[in-house]
Amino acid sequence: MGFLSKLFKKAKPFLPIALSMFGPPGLNALAGSTWGTKLGLGSLFSGMNPMARNMLMQSAMGYGTAALSGSKRPGKAAMYAGLASLPFSYMSASQAANAFNKDYGNLIGEQRHLISKGVPGYTTSVSPNLPISKYVPPVEPVWGLKDIPGGGGVPKISAWDILSENKDYAQGIKTPDYSVPTDKFDTERLLVTSPDAPGDSYRKLITGETVDLPTADIFSKTTPEKLVQMKDGSIVATGGETKANWLPTAASQAAALYGGRDTPEEEWEKTKRRRKKELAWMYGVPEEMIEGEMTNPWASGSFWNRGGIASLENGGDVSGPGSGTSDSINANLSDGEFVMTAKAVENLGGGDRYAGARKMYDLMNVLDPESETMSEVV
Repeated sequence: MGFLSKLFKKAKPFLPIALSMFGPPGLNALAGSTWGTKLGLGSLFSGMNPMARNMLMQSAMGYGTAALSGSKRPGKAAMYAGLASLPFSYMSASQAANAFNKDYGNLIGEQRHLISKGVPGYTTSVSPNLPISKYVPPVEPVWGLKDIPGGGGVPKISAWDILSENKDYAQGIKTPDYSVPTDKFDTERLLVTSPDAPGDSYRKLITGETVDLPTADIFSKTTPEKLVQMKDGSIVATGGETKANWLPTAASQAAALYGGRDTPEEEWEKTKRRRKKELAWMYGVPEEMIEGEMTNPWASGSFWNRGGIASLENGGDVSGPGSGTSDSINANLSDGEFVMTAKAVENLGGGDRYAGARKMYDLMNVLDPESETMSEVV
């Protein structure tokens, strides 16, 4: 995905704005804008068939969506977005092909055909016995119209012709010639004889236009055209407007998010890191001291000198910040427990708090054999 990485690096400063403010048309506009030209984005999409262009644009947005969301797999997200665009490209091409075949497939083309040959002017003798001649003016040929066999040769195109931009139609598709009414004074008139008409009528042959092969645009759609009767009785044509088509992009980018998602192992690691932060904050200890969800770092006296909440459920000495009377350490106590002052412990040890604590442990172990011993703490 080195190509998409390069593309995203070029468009990264502008991609969030284009996506958030304008969506699919935003990327189209960015590619065709002055900045897009300077960044070389427009040239990336030019010359591509609709299928490749749609796929690349959705892949580029999928890569950007994944990268901006912090995914570790923007390349995979781009692949998923591009593949998800293929069904929408085909549906768009199929609709365009059906509309083209409906508009042009039933056209009946017309062509000139000779009704009667003309006669050139000539001079002839009035009488064999008289040396007099006369000039007979020429008779112009008479041309008429007839239908072109097969309707004029407009090909029936398929969705694949559009998606692949069939090279046979690179120069456009020629529609058949057709005629419009005219009068007998038109030099290009063609005679049309109608059994129901009182006299001859004339039509003029118009050269058929060359139309481009339809495209498969999945970023926009044209609203259906219809006639609406207003309250005043007038008839107004509505529709025919080009609007953004959000569904293909939404589906493709949803596929990108799915493709770029974390693995279950990565999700678990994220959960553990987040939970360690929560537990560390709750217990007031560094994160590296948290080893598991049920770990209480204050269950052992060896951690008490780090500060936090001291658990005395099994009795024992308390060490931590502050002085002997500062009340700097929070303690979890149980009903019936009794806490000695630091001075009392020190006096019991003859001025040595640790010796006093050892005697306190000895007394506590005699009175409560299941209580924590000094050897379990140190």
